[in-house]
Amino acid sequence: MNNTKIALEEPLLENKSSRPPGLLSRTLFLYVFPLLRLANKTPLEFDMVKDLQLDDQSESLFNRMNKTFQIYKHNTYPLYKSLFITFKNQFFVVYIIILIWNISLMYGPIMIRQTLSYIDNSEHTLGKSFQWLGIIIVVRVFNAISYQNSFYMLRKLGYDQHSAVSVSVMKKTLNVSFQSNKQYKTGEIMNIMQVDLQRILQFNIAVASVIFLPFQIGISFYLLFDFIGISCLAGLGVMILGLLINFLLGRWGWRLQKQVMVAKDNRTKQAHEIFSQIKFIKANAFEEYFKNKLLRFREKEIQLIKRKNIVSGLFTLAFLMTPQLTLNVTLAVYIWLQYNLTPADTFTIISLFNILQQSASALPSYINQIIEANISIKRIEKFLFTDELMDDCIQNESHGNSIEVEGTFYWDKVKNNEHPSKSTDVVPVNEEIDPILKNIKLKIEIGEFVTIIGDVASGKSSLISAILGEMVYNVSRQPPKIKLNGNIAYVSQKSWIQNATLKDNILFGLPYDEKRYRDALKYSCLEQDIKILDKGEATMIGEKGVNLSGGQKARITLARALYSDCDIYLLDDLISAVDMHVGKFIIEKCLREYLNGKTIVLITHALYSCQFADRIILMDNGSIIKEGTLEDIKGCDKFDQIYQKYFKEQKNDKKDDQDEELEILNLKKKKSSIQQINTVNKDMVDDLMILEDRKVGSVQLDVYKEYFQMNGGFLFFAFNLIVVITQVIARFGSQIWLAHWSGQDDLTYDENLHNLMIFSFFSLSFGFFAFIRILTLSRESVNTANKVHTRMIEQLLYAPLCQFFERVPLGVLMNRLTKDQSVLDTEILWTISILYISCSNFVASTLINVFSSSYYIILPVLIFLYAVWKVQRFYMAANRELYRLESISKSPILSFFSETVNGLNIIRAFRKQDQFLERHTKNIDLNRKIQVAQLQTTTWFSMNLTFTSFIVNISAIGFVLFFGSENPALAGLLMTVATVIDNSLQSAINSITQAETQFISFERCLAFAKIEHENGYKQKKDYVLNWPQVGDIQIDTLVVKYRENLSPALRGLNVLIKRQEKVGVVGRTGAGKSTVTLSLLRILEASSGCIRIDGVDISTLNLKQLRESITMILQDSTLFEGTLRENLDPLHQHTDQDLNDVALQCCLGDLLLQKKGLDTEISENGDNLSAGEKQLISIARAVLKQSQIVLIDEATANIDIDTESKIQQTIQTAFKKCTVITIAHRINTIMHCDKILVIDQGEAKEFDEPQKLLEDKSSIFYGLYMQGKKSNKI
Repeated sequence: MNNTKIALEEPLLENKSSRPPGLLSRTLFLYVFPLLRLANKTPLEFDMVKDLQLDDQSESLFNRMNKTFQIYKHNTYPLYKSLFITFKNQFFVVYIIILIWNISLMYGPIMIRQTLSYIDNSEHTLGKSFQWLGIIIVVRVFNAISYQNSFYMLRKLGYDQHSAVSVSVMKKTLNVSFQSNKQYKTGEIMNIMQVDLQRILQFNIAVASVIFLPFQIGISFYLLFDFIGISCLAGLGVMILGLLINFLLGRWGWRLQKQVMVAKDNRTKQAHEIFSQIKFIKANAFEEYFKNKLLRFREKEIQLIKRKNIVSGLFTLAFLMTPQLTLNVTLAVYIWLQYNLTPADTFTIISLFNILQQSASALPSYINQIIEANISIKRIEKFLFTDELMDDCIQNESHGNSIEVEGTFYWDKVKNNEHPSKSTDVVPVNEEIDPILKNIKLKIEIGEFVTIIGDVASGKSSLISAILGEMVYNVSRQPPKIKLNGNIAYVSQKSWIQNATLKDNILFGLPYDEKRYRDALKYSCLEQDIKILDKGEATMIGEKGVNLSGGQKARITLARALYSDCDIYLLDDLISAVDMHVGKFIIEKCLREYLNGKTIVLITHALYSCQFADRIILMDNGSIIKEGTLEDIKGCDKFDQIYQKYFKEQKNDKKDDQDEELEILNLKKKKSSIQQINTVNKDMVDDLMILEDRKVGSVQLDVYKEYFQMNGGFLFFAFNLIVVITQVIARFGSQIWLAHWSGQDDLTYDENLHNLMIFSFFSLSFGFFAFIRILTLSRESVNTANKVHTRMIEQLLYAPLCQFFERVPLGVLMNRLTKDQSVLDTEILWTISILYISCSNFVASTLINVFSSSYYIILPVLIFLYAVWKVQRFYMAANRELYRLESISKSPILSFFSETVNGLNIIRAFRKQDQFLERHTKNIDLNRKIQVAQLQTTTWFSMNLTFTSFIVNISAIGFVLFFGSENPALAGLLMTVATVIDNSLQSAINSITQAETQFISFERCLAFAKIEHENGYKQKKDYVLNWPQVGDIQIDTLVVKYRENLSPALRGLNVLIKRQEKVGVVGRTGAGKSTVTLSLLRILEASSGCIRIDGVDISTLNLKQLRESITMILQDSTLFEGTLRENLDPLHQHTDQDLNDVALQCCLGDLLLQKKGLDTEISENGDNLSAGEKQLISIARAVLKQSQIVLIDEATANIDIDTESKIQQTIQTAFKKCTVITIAHRINTIMHCDKILVIDQGEAKEFDEPQKLLEDKSSIFYGLYMQGKKSNKI
């Protein structure tokens, strides 16, 4: 992290809160009552919850912590120290309050001893009884207030730390290049933001509980020594031994938790990669393969979770048995020393050990949380020290040339195993790694228009990355020099679109300027596109622009650059993604005229643009081999080679330039007819993105029922109930027997020993059955969580592309598979476990009170139950809605973070880091104000529940004080068990409340597990034998809609494509070209009409067979992290020889030779390859599939002319006996086709041989051809 503060132009959120509440209101949380009352009247919305105070907002918290972090970053454990020192005042206050709570807690056994001594004394009066009752009430009130306030402060402190670290992670992310830094993948970064940061929230409570446990143990043994003397020392030895055993089990659990986190990372990364590339997976019917691949990752995670749960069970057993063994040994020594138990001594001991038991029972969970948080904090710390951009070689100047570059650049670095605090130093590049850019010397003057040309992987895009500071250099050599004079606008090769409105994508955070905005639309050719959108410029264009064509996305990114009004424009292969006449307009009107005087660097394969450039840079193998004007480089062999390939289709053209000019002029008369190709009914496009689902009201009974059935059903419930009842009988049986034992006078040693053995049987059985309960519950809970995960994956992978994936943001989907799934994997288990035991304890302790004292106690118990029911209902109305609001506000944090990671180079190029950091802080603060409101209402509920429990507690104690003098042992039992009544009911109510909020996660996952499959997968159909054989395609009156409420995208399309015909499809954006290919694969189902392949209606086919039989090469190449072999042959159906042959056939020979052959590592999204190399791999994969029908959707858009020529030859040779349908921007890529299909507004306007269409000068295709021919002239 840099030692800089976030500079914000205005407060993150307007502080709408009124004057702060008073001391009494803050202490008792009375100030949340208006929110609770409002929630009982209407479902809560975000604006109903008060905003955070300025000091509590993430901006302020980050700045405070970052200041401390900079001081301690070179120390050991810098993040720990920063978190503690930054919030030291809060820690001091809360630990004082915790100390008060512990003192009041430990005073409880003293009160029992003094009360029983008072009862045993015949000289007691009514006034003294009331005095003792008053003292007890005061102590209990202090205990309740201090406990609830300390709990609130610890949780709020966790939220503060979470916010500060979250901003730190985002700020670090904005300064890391994941292309040059190979340590982290998108899935791992998402896991840090989603899972690791979440661990911080529980850390403070767990640490405080563990820190004060020695205090409780120490005070307990001090009191024991005071009460029963030296006997307690034997128990202390057992306690120390037990703690040692638990320490060893804790270390074992810590190691397993680290493995669980790694497995979780791998699964998350795999899921993110799969659902990011779902279109490719569906087009190739790879759902089953990727489902099994993801489930294998999940199986590894599940096995580790199960092993960890076994260790947690052993940990629980050890911690529960330690106090019991300690008590047994203490009593054994006590009676061995010939002492007799008295009720005062007995129930003081029991009370002390109950406190230890309560702490010990929660300790396994706290130790587990500390282990998890420790691992997560170290992972975050490691990320905060990962290498940042090596942009120190960039100098921003206000004079001289616009751009100067001199040096050698790399993508890879050597791994550094030093301490993370030292790894902030620049890591030297491995001498063995070949540089990507070699000895670059480049100077570009202000206002110069420069084009960069070259073959695939020649270093064109890398040169722009170097200018932007994204690449690394070798610090052991002379560092490179980069000088920039002006601000930069960058259009990347792969368009980056935000999940926002079209207008917001263009403005990119800048103030609105009407003229500049209209100019940006005009010169990026977006005016017509906006007209077809139902909401125009206010249309949400969706995550990654899923509802846009490649050309539209490219033009939006161009409009963003134009609107920024920068000095330098870096354009990476922009022209390849748009139609020819649009590209011609962009070059001539936009770049040459509108941006006249600006510095423009254009990477291009369209040599037509070179005639407008002031200078041309020719690159090959990472070096600039020639630069100059068009005339200067014409003699270069490499340029001549590219030139000849580019214009080889022009050689047979007999028409002169004058005729061509005439035809282009005449074309203007047909302008309206051509523009109609871009006209689509407004209803066809609407806001695609749907918000996070939110159900209002309580969780439905069916949700609990379904979990119950998935979790073993009635038999499993009955088994667990028996185990829990046995455990409770063992617990209270030991106390009842102890009361019976201590009430007997003058017992012999043998009688005492007999009583001790019976007591030991009960007490030790308690720990054993608790262990059985944990093991059985954990096993079934994990199995249930895994069932839900498997169902989700199965349903998601087969969900419809257009109706689901293009409408649901990836962040929402990943939220289910990470946060909600984590709740099912671990959290819900402990909640159900506590609920089981708490309910059983409540019932048992109530029965003991009733049958051991008087039926009088039933009345206060009934009053207590009624009061709890009313308070709980009042509270839950707010809690449910706050939980859902919290979940809804959580997803935008993840979606925005994921979006940011994908667009880092663009964000940095435009210098928008502060803007994105500010947006992230706003997202955090919106989520956090809901979390704080949740915490406040929950604390209010717990506080009121505690005060309500005084009804039972005071009634029992009053009965003892006024009517219990006849039997002190019975009085001691009643006082001890009375405390259990309210504690167990509080625990049960808290568990019920927590379970309901956690079951919302189950409900949300269940909703995804019930998503309907695509129509073709709903009914299993048999494969049609020997189909297809020839590849005839008949499209008969086809009508296709993207969704039922939209107008048709194809309107009665009629086309007959004969076997082995090569058909090129042309038409402007939105005409329906891609809809044809989606319909052939039944990604879009026909509303009416049909498609027949070899005479078989494809709607009657098994969908898997259909997609396996057709090959589709997408415009955006799809690669997965792994080897080249795995990307070429995902299903492992071919030999290495086959793969090598096809790779060479598809111009991948250099890649095989330069790297490690088929074992060449492909990084996430293929980021270590050029766009051309990625597309070549996609084409090679298609060739290997050997389908009868091949669909090519603008697949050569990002490939240079020379490579495209080779690819076209490969396609013509490899697919010679196939039916091929090609959609392309460049007319020359489809001129070899047998027929051309011109689509306009979803209808086939022209369909004939290319030459016949060209002979008709009134045809739409002729006009497009002439525009393309004009564009190809130099």
